[in-house]
Amino acid sequence: FGRVDPMQLVPLVIIAAFGLMMLMRSRAEKRRRLKAQAHARRLGYSFSLQNDPPPMLWLKFFTRGRRQRVSYRTWKPGSPDSVFQYQYTTGSGKNSRTHHHTAALVHLPFAAPLLEIGPEGFFSKMMRAVGIRDIEIESEQFNDRYRVKGADDRFAITLLDQHMIAWMLSSSSHDGRVRFEFSGRWLLCWTDRLDYTELIPLLGWAQQARTNFPTVLSSLYPPR
Repeated sequence: FGRVDPMQLVPLVIIAAFGLMMLMRSRAEKRRRLKAQAHARRLGYSFSLQNDPPPMLWLKFFTRGRRQRVSYRTWKPGSPDSVFQYQYTTGSGKNSRTHHHTAALVHLPFAAPLLEIGPEGFFSKMMRAVGIRDIEIESEQFNDRYRVKGADDRFAITLLDQHMIAWMLSSSSHDGRVRFEFSGRWLLCWTDRLDYTELIPLLGWAQQARTNFPTVLSSLYPPR
């Protein structure tokens, strides 16, 4: 046998190291998931580990991309509220990309017109600079952080009183990375993918919205 060129071993070492890294990552994720399941059971929550299609609700978030999947859905028995991991795919071929998010779905005591609230982006800030604005409220801090988009200005202005603004600006909003979508009887709060152990805290925070809603909304937009 001839001598083996050490450089010929480099690809094998790289492949082996990559495989080991992926195995360790998979095991770590499994440990976190099992820990989250045990924590959920102790708190009286149920969860589903299977992949499901998104709920049949009039929420724009669930129409993004294709191959939409809900996984690790967690909820309190008897409650319509839930929190889950969510993914969808955009593009095709080599340009395809899978997007991962964590979302909490909370039932509303009123019927909301479609309203989207998300972080201010570069282009929306540029539009503001030239006088093209979305719905704005009497809070510069809120207007600087969030972009409010909807067809019913009265709903947005009524909803976003001082209590709701404080809740949306709180530290639990992950520094403003949580996005909000109101539609019908539902509020969806979604952000970048969180660890399994952070799902129940996100749901608990999202449910606090009900204690911060202006009570007048139930009469202005009665549930159907």
